[in-house]
Amino acid sequence: MAAARQEPQPGVSNVSYTFGSGNTSVSGAAGHDVRQEVRVGGGPAVEPTKLEEARALLDQLRTALGEHSDDVKDPAQCDAAVTVIGEQLESDQPEQSKLKLFLTGLLSAIGGVTDVLGVAEKLRDAIQALFA
Repeated sequence: MAAARQEPQPGVSNVSYTFGSGNTSVSGAAGHDVRQEVRVGGGPAVEPTKLEEARALLDQLRTALGEHSDDVKDPAQCDAAVTVIGEQLESDQPEQSKLKLFLTGLLSAIGGVTDVLGVAEKLRDAIQALFA
């Protein structure tokens, strides 16, 4: 990935590069007024149609969980996972690692309730497609 070199700060010995992902790297910086902007997870934006598909499946999952709340293995864990997954899907740049972690916990918390598990597995596949 190509980097764009920025001018060194006056009075400071440094080299600064900004990469296409938005991450900035400052190397060899020394001085009293060094500032560095760091962006975590500046990966590519997800495709809007795939994101909408994942959001629709999350709504279906909420409905299925509501209909089978007494049947799932751990309803509280399901609710917590769905909340975090929903927050991530509403974000401009959802975090793949966080989604993967909470989807794994969600699938475990559902247990063997096939009506809910089927929707959760479709959601997992849709979220994986966001980052493919």
